[in-house]
Amino acid sequence: MSRFQVMAVVIALTLILIDGFDVAAMAYAAPVLSREWGIQPAALGFLLSASLFGMAAGSIFLTPLADKIGRRRLTLISLVVISIGMVASVFAGDATQLLVFRIVTGLGVGGMMANLNVLVSEYSSNKRRGSIMGIYTAGYPIGATIGGLVAGPLIPNFGWHSLFAVGAVLTIIMLVVSWIWLPESLDYLFTRRPAGALKRVNNILAKIGRPALDALPAITATGKEQSAIGEILTTPIRFRTFMLWAGYGCLVAAYYFANTWTPKIIAGVTGDNSIGVTTGTIANAGGILGCFVFSALAVRYRARPLLVIALLGSAAAYVVFSMLFTQITLAMVLALFLGMLTTAGIAGFYTVSPEIYSARARATGVGWMIGLGRLVSIVAPILVGYLLAGGWKPENIFVLFAAPLAASALCIVALAFSLKRQTRSTEPVAATLS
Repeated sequence: MSRFQVMAVVIALTLILIDGFDVAAMAYAAPVLSREWGIQPAALGFLLSASLFGMAAGSIFLTPLADKIGRRRLTLISLVVISIGMVASVFAGDATQLLVFRIVTGLGVGGMMANLNVLVSEYSSNKRRGSIMGIYTAGYPIGATIGGLVAGPLIPNFGWHSLFAVGAVLTIIMLVVSWIWLPESLDYLFTRRPAGALKRVNNILAKIGRPALDALPAITATGKEQSAIGEILTTPIRFRTFMLWAGYGCLVAAYYFANTWTPKIIAGVTGDNSIGVTTGTIANAGGILGCFVFSALAVRYRARPLLVIALLGSAAAYVVFSMLFTQITLAMVLALFLGMLTTAGIAGFYTVSPEIYSARARATGVGWMIGLGRLVSIVAPILVGYLLAGGWKPENIFVLFAAPLAASALCIVALAFSLKRQTRSTEPVAATLS
């Protein structure tokens, strides 16, 4: 890969790391915030879900703008929005203000993530694209883990505001870096063709060692969006679509419950906020490990069986954690496995989902799967807040969320049976990533 390609990929990877840091900051600040402001569990659930709500809104309303104004420009706009949300969070005076500012932060994150995915894929070489995308998938939990490492010493000494301040500074720095060095998407330049597109394309091609073009290639006709929607909602693809969406939604519900509430639950058991933060950090570190382990195993083994194993292992880990989370040393070890198995499940869904659809419908099918997951990610922490306020014990909630993980595994099994019944006369689907 040329130096220019490496630079583009590194910038995008750094941005996704900071996204993970910014979104996870609320979970690490939650124990101190709930005590200082007297926030009840139900209200805290809304605070923990605020950035996730913003991410869903950003994905729905901001991401489509990239096709009109360019992916680079939307990324810069999203970074400005994130910076505003993080700076404002530092000066929040009550829970309502912080709720609004966290929504703003999530709005920017949601608007940017799809663009980063395209840029990383586009500027990676064919040989290295798979490994780089694996690292990209791990970027979010890496950023969340870094947030925990920073929060541990920072919050006790400087208060919860300091964590948001660090996130704001990092985001603003990357806004400047992206403004100077982040390239535009070649796909956007080829398809939308803004003023000076040929010159900009040739400038990028020169930097990656490719010959210049005399003219932009002719735009070929592609399938219309309705045909993509028709494919994913027509038998037999429709059944596979529903199994994929239901399975991913169940997994994400359990993932975001553990990701947002574990620090608070452990802090409540021990009476020590720093132990809660440490446990959350360990879970995110397990997520990083799980992503790489799944990617390594998927080179040799089929992805779908690996995904089923990860989901069933996650369900078992939740049940065991419910029995032993009051034993802090064991809880920290189990938190590593919780993070490892659930994040491996997410990596697994990203791996198996493209094979369900043809090229023209893949973006719609997989994109809607992720969008549904974000909607579920909003509901899960809020639901847990109400359950705790209603007298549920934390151990019972962990057992409760083991059920959707098992259901998710069953969805993938049903999906596999459906694919096996597919005849050779069926329209070819995308090659598996396993």
